[in-house]
Formats: sequence, structure tokens, C-alpha cells
Amino acid sequence: MSSSNQTSNSVLKEDPLASVLSVIDELAKGKLTYPPRITKYELARVVAARAKQLAMGAQPLVNPQELGTYDPIFIALEEIRRGLLPFVIMRTLPNGKHVRIKLKELLDLSRSFDVKL
Repeated sequence: MSSSNQTSNSVLKEDPLASVLSVIDELAKGKLTYPPRITKYELARVVAARAKQLAMGAQPLVNPQELGTYDPIFIALEEIRRGLLPFVIMRTLPNGKHVRIKLKELLDLSRSFDVKL
């Protein structure tokens, strides 16, 4: 009986819907104090900041020859898509507190939350 119980628990852990429901539950209980998605404004700000760094001579974290372009915006988008940037996003909550979230963590949450069923 315990082996089937363990099997059902492992299925629940791998189920994308279960992970989405757990995030919603954490939001409802107040454990997670921010929405689990990156906003278009945050994404634009990160892309702009990284593209400016690249335009000023920073080393790209991906191979531009692989991408077939040296455009800083496309390189920045690819670095974000791969989760290579160590950026931290700071959000101001309605109660005035600030929350710092790693970009990689926010992208992972966003990907798990936007699961197609």
C-alpha cells in the first residue's frame, strides 16, 4: 500500500497542475507575497539594462555567432530566455514593503505557472 502511495505522491510532484495549485495556495495563505509572473515592464527594463551593458562592451554570456547576430537586444533576450543573468528585481508591495526576487527564480515560477493543459 505504501508503494502505491509513494507513486501517487511522485506523480503529484511532477504534475504541472499540482505545482500551479501549490503556488496559488501559497499566494492565498500569504506565504508568497508577490505574483509569480514577470511583468512586461520588468522584462523591458531587464532587456534594456542588459542591452545597454552589451552595447558598452560587456561580454555576452551566449555565443553571438550561434545566434547569427550581434544585436545587443537579441543577445539580451537570449540570455534571459536561458536564465543566465544574475539580475534581481525589486518590487514594491501595496503595504510599502520591498521584495527582492531573483530573475531566474521569477522566470522559473512564471514558466511553471503558464503551463498549457
